[in-house]
Amino acid sequence: MASGKKNARNQETIIFILMGLIIIGLIISGYFLFVKKILPELSATDQKPGALVSNEKTAPADETPAFIPDEEAQMLTLYFPQKDKDNFRGEIRKVFRRKMLTAQATQIIEELLKGPSSKDLYSAIPAKTKLRGLFFDSGTFIVDLSRDFSECKMLGATEQVLAVYSLVNSLTEIDPKAKVKILLNGSEQVDEAGHIDLSQPLTRLQEMIVE
Repeated sequence: MASGKKNARNQETIIFILMGLIIIGLIISGYFLFVKKILPELSATDQKPGALVSNEKTAPADETPAFIPDEEAQMLTLYFPQKDKDNFRGEIRKVFRRKMLTAQATQIIEELLKGPSSKDLYSAIPAKTKLRGLFFDSGTFIVDLSRDFSECKMLGATEQVLAVYSLVNSLTEIDPKAKVKILLNGSEQVDEAGHIDLSQPLTRLQEMIVE
């Protein structure tokens, strides 16, 4: 009898140890799942105005990589105005591939701020303009630019249209149905007669693009 009770206790002890090991294994697996999978996704969706949110490093706006392997490359189409014309032509830019939507959009703005490489194109965006922040909410890219961007209004309505839709058309290459809302120094702009209403989200203007 004593031997049977001893065996039963040993079996209970072994089962208890195995259950403990299983629980520890589940806790460890859950931790790594949270850190590697869930936490990055939460970071990607928890985006606030005026802040760039990305787990991926992007090159500085004034730095062009000397060589990008094809397997790591992504082609962006940027739209710059043609000289002596009121329309846009696309220019292909090779950059490192980014998975996050905000990271791709950030690359587009940074590349636009560098200006075109073709001599037939020019940048209507004022030279000192900087990207302060960018996020995506309910189908709309919110782009926060420095106050320098407002200088395009001093040159007239046409130049403002070209500057604004260079941004809008380039960003909507990612999603043609998306809208673009432009902020200056974190503030929404009021409607001004004779210029684009930046208080409202803007949609793609395909008719200004030529092949």
